[in-house]
Amino acid sequence: MRRILRYSTMLALTTLFSFLAESASAQQTLPTDRAAYVSDVSYWLGTFVPAKTEHTAAEMAASANAFVDSLDASLQKKIRFDLLSDERRQWTNLPAMRRNTAGLRLGELNRQQLELACQLMASLFSTRGYEKMRGIMLADDQLLNQGKPRDGFGTENFFLCLFGTPSPTEPWAFQLDGHHIGVNVSLAGDDITMAPSFIGTQPQTFQLGSRSLRPLTGEIDDSYRFINSLNDEQRIRAVQGKQRGRIMTGPGQDDVTPALKGLSCADLTVQQKTILMRLISQWVNDLPAPSAKQRMQEIENEMPQIRFVWNGEMEAGSDISYRIQGPSIIIEYACQDLGGDPQEHLHTVYRNPRNDYGGQLK
Repeated sequence: MRRILRYSTMLALTTLFSFLAESASAQQTLPTDRAAYVSDVSYWLGTFVPAKTEHTAAEMAASANAFVDSLDASLQKKIRFDLLSDERRQWTNLPAMRRNTAGLRLGELNRQQLELACQLMASLFSTRGYEKMRGIMLADDQLLNQGKPRDGFGTENFFLCLFGTPSPTEPWAFQLDGHHIGVNVSLAGDDITMAPSFIGTQPQTFQLGSRSLRPLTGEIDDSYRFINSLNDEQRIRAVQGKQRGRIMTGPGQDDVTPALKGLSCADLTVQQKTILMRLISQWVNDLPAPSAKQRMQEIENEMPQIRFVWNGEMEAGSDISYRIQGPSIIIEYACQDLGGDPQEHLHTVYRNPRNDYGGQLK
């Protein structure tokens, strides 16, 4: 029986990894009509198609250095920081105001420089991860008043930082900051992590020309699939209350570890485990496929120690929060009140308590 169960688990995970690879290969084409975008930066970002990348350490470093080389001395000064700079801990999901946000603002770049920045991001993230970041930035344009510039909001007001010297062998790091994105990518040779990072969106769904975009589709839909896969006894342990909770491990909370509570995932069925792993993959899969597969295997190995907490109703479209927590993973998701409809304003955090910042900041 144990051998059959182990085979079923392996088959389910093989299916999941196949899903990861297929998801990473699909390129989403956005409208090419300039009228669909509120600014030149939005238009350049939305219509640029990155060159194919193998996501190797050499390609990542080369893309970073090509971008830096395209900048004049004043812009290089804005983006370059020491590897151990305190700025690495200053990531935020708040609107990035020009007067108090470090880094190089996308609105300062010309088209060639912006496209080189996009190519850098495309090398660091999977195709799907890159498209998610792009979609969140374009979603922020919806918060502008009829497309008029607004400090801290819109695609122009996202900031880039590079820490250390990009290298295929030595440690370095990349940071993308702005409203609903606070992403930290730490690299050392072939090792890459995106913890800690904040990823959110407002609105949840928006129209860009003829296209409808929903940047956090899996983070939303797979969570309802999982909670509704539980039996009555499991739900009693998972659901902690009818009211949505708050995110506890966001920016500025590097030393916070929530109390471990909720449903133990040790006794999930194979089907439930597959759904949960697919939900977790919505964050992990932002990394290139080889790194994502390795990370998912690490998480699968600690499944008996992972807990799942849910607050709110279980019907799709409810005002909810949830947390997935284990020795090397904390994922938090919560709807937000600001804007009127909690489903249209979403926050999430991804952390690895054992490897935040790639262990480079101790």
